[in-house]
Amino acid sequence: MRSKTRTDDVLFDHRFWDGGTVTGPDDSPRSRHRATRGALALVLVFAPALTGVVRGDAVGARDLTFTHGISYFGNLSLPPEFEHFEWADPAAPKGGSIRLSDFGRFDTFNDLLEKGRAPQGIANFGDGNILYDRLLQEDANSPWQRYGRLARSVAVSDDLATVAFRLRPEARFHDGVPITAHDVKFTFDMIKVHGGPTLRTIFRDVERAEVGSEHEIVFTIAPGRARNMNLAFFIGQIYALPRHYWADREFGRTTVEPPLGSGPYRIAETRDGSFIAYERVPDYWGRDLAVNRGRYNFDRISYDYFLDKHVQKESLKADIFDLLHEDTANDWANNYNVVEVERGLIVKEILALKQPSGFPVSTMWNLRRPMFQDIRVREALWLLRDFEWSNRVLYHDFYRRADSYFTNTGFGHDGGLPTTAELALLEPFREQLPRRVFTTPYRMSKTDGVGVPRDKLARAHELLTAAGWVLRDGKRVHEETGDWMTIQFVHPADNLERVGMPFLNMIERLGIRGKSRTVEPSNYVSQLRRRTFDATILGFTGSFTPGAELRSRFGSAAADIDSSQNHMGIKDPVVDALVERVINAKTRAEMEAAMGALDRVMLWNFYGIAGFYAPGVRYIYWNRFSRPDRLGIHRSGFPETWWWDEEKADLVRVQKGELDPNP
Repeated sequence: MRSKTRTDDVLFDHRFWDGGTVTGPDDSPRSRHRATRGALALVLVFAPALTGVVRGDAVGARDLTFTHGISYFGNLSLPPEFEHFEWADPAAPKGGSIRLSDFGRFDTFNDLLEKGRAPQGIANFGDGNILYDRLLQEDANSPWQRYGRLARSVAVSDDLATVAFRLRPEARFHDGVPITAHDVKFTFDMIKVHGGPTLRTIFRDVERAEVGSEHEIVFTIAPGRARNMNLAFFIGQIYALPRHYWADREFGRTTVEPPLGSGPYRIAETRDGSFIAYERVPDYWGRDLAVNRGRYNFDRISYDYFLDKHVQKESLKADIFDLLHEDTANDWANNYNVVEVERGLIVKEILALKQPSGFPVSTMWNLRRPMFQDIRVREALWLLRDFEWSNRVLYHDFYRRADSYFTNTGFGHDGGLPTTAELALLEPFREQLPRRVFTTPYRMSKTDGVGVPRDKLARAHELLTAAGWVLRDGKRVHEETGDWMTIQFVHPADNLERVGMPFLNMIERLGIRGKSRTVEPSNYVSQLRRRTFDATILGFTGSFTPGAELRSRFGSAAADIDSSQNHMGIKDPVVDALVERVINAKTRAEMEAAMGALDRVMLWNFYGIAGFYAPGVRYIYWNRFSRPDRLGIHRSGFPETWWWDEEKADLVRVQKGELDPNP
């Protein structure tokens, strides 16, 4: 296993050029960027290798240089002839099965729509999609780099207005029909028409997709719209849906009919939204691609769905399924003190990774509620979150406090005052911003973690009173209407209700009526989409390559769109302007400045309360599996790089009495 690495070494672990000095992983990226922020001259380089470069022939791609991958910053780390990712073992055996679980239910196999919930194994973005092949594949060691998967090569024009792909002619759907540029265009067109708000927001700047030939497709950015590599990365996440399969089906409706795919697995079995199993496709067209070698090793991957977290965790110990990603610190500390762990039948392990935590397990207000539109109310509530007490008493001091919307990404505020570059972006909006954005380093409200933080309560009382919420007969009421301030939290699982209880106890000390309600996951998703909640404990991960997705998450236009990711309802013209500066950033330095400024604006407006994150990924699993010696720096590679280990499985059988040790 890799040794634990520093969480601040997030983005530039590889060697890169900073205008004259070659630096490596021994330097601290955060301090290095801070020291050279004004001088950094990182430019977008699309890494045309010295070999393997071809010229475009199709209309719209004649003047483009095609390469085996693209990089957001700097050169590609891997050459065109690379054999496999270093975090995958090409000698990994194929076979066996792994039984996994999820919480809730699923009710559609079309994850591109805003309606319904798709099962594990099908996802818009990332490596959670095993049914389809994406155009490009992310490198877990360099998430700012993408390499050809369905596409054998990619090209981006110098002005970032055109992104083109050449598909692999050997690519096939599971029924043997070739995958062509027409299928990719069909998928893109369906996203533009039927895609959920997040997808439509991300791709709104892409004007059209044109088929240049059977195996070449060209995407064009609309004139006057933002142009950056982030959009090229999102286009590279598109997978190809079979146009012929959907010819006699209605795309815009949810479906429980297992669809035709192209990836390493096909759907083998499904039951009532509570179970799904995938089987490995033995003649999968992409099994020998460099980006796939050593991956997708299990013959069968299944997911059981549970409606109760406690039942789910007890089922792991009962060997109903094989592995659980533990998300509760108290259960991690106390729920697995069983003989199977002592004897090594069950492995309890933390994998330390450099994951972008973003805004994790955080308190989100529905800013559409009138009481949350007053910044004094939001600041008062921010003061009352006693993380130190909760971490000590409830979480065994396991978690780390987040202090940014972009925790562990290498972006966001740096703990001090705005930099010169950030000030240049903030100054035009000085009159629209809280004064502290310019005068005070941002710090999360902290306590000693022992007893009642009376100073925080006193200051919160002052702020609420100034905002017109006064204390009468022990109740916090509006001085004009007499309405009792009431905040109801809604949760999809009772472990999150437990997270929020200390906060409810704190606000009740100030006369606020706090409520907490746990609902079935589909009900919870519906409330988020329809914006019918007061508050919730939720979170979103960050990105090493932020860009167009920020519009859906923080943009004013997305606030009024049901099902967008702007759950909080942020409608701030300064936030909108800074999001566009992020999207239009052409260098690392420009992006750092825009992200730092954006982070400060949202934090000092107290739109939400940053939560906490784990120092690694917590896995509990039956000891039947092995994995590569080298993990990806930013991802565990589970489950696609793990494999069934027959020798370990036999040892488990022997100890459980299922196999005679001396046959």
